[in-house]
Amino acid sequence: MMNRLMQRRGVAIAIVLVFCTAILGLLTVLMMNTRHRRGAQSMQYEQTRALMAVRSAIQLAIYKYRVLPSEYYRIHQMALDINAGTGSSDEFNLTRMIWLYDFQSKNRGTPAAKIKAHLESSALAGGAPDKVPAVSFEFGVEEFDLVSRSLHGYTQDFLRIRAWGSFNGTRKTMEELIEVKITE
Repeated sequence: MMNRLMQRRGVAIAIVLVFCTAILGLLTVLMMNTRHRRGAQSMQYEQTRALMAVRSAIQLAIYKYRVLPSEYYRIHQMALDINAGTGSSDEFNLTRMIWLYDFQSKNRGTPAAKIKAHLESSALAGGAPDKVPAVSFEFGVEEFDLVSRSLHGYTQDFLRIRAWGSFNGTRKTMEELIEVKITE
């Protein structure tokens, strides 16, 4: 009888060791799988932040157009004059640069710089004070054009805005068409 008890103890220890080895193997596989996902998640985080910066640039451009449409129509009329051969391209380029100046986050004192500061401060708010990560937002508007399409009996006008944004070196570009009504 004593012999049987000794045999059972050995079997129990072997079963416990097999289960521990299996659990350790599963944990190792789980750790290996999640380690690869961490890179993708941080990359998606950076891409999402870059897209947020692009949306900021587009919203700023839409706001400026809605508040100061006559400034933009002056630029648009200059572009039409250049296409007709009667306008000055130097004056057009200067006026267009002035219009787009407010949309570049690198220019100090512009609304875009204020939005950039707000984005960077909100990104840093979640971190611990002793471990402040380096956060860098940049964004701007590349193109801002009025596109007209003649359809059956009416003209449909769109603002075409192409903007870019970056977060810690990850850059994204977005183009948006916004329908506008121009009175004639």
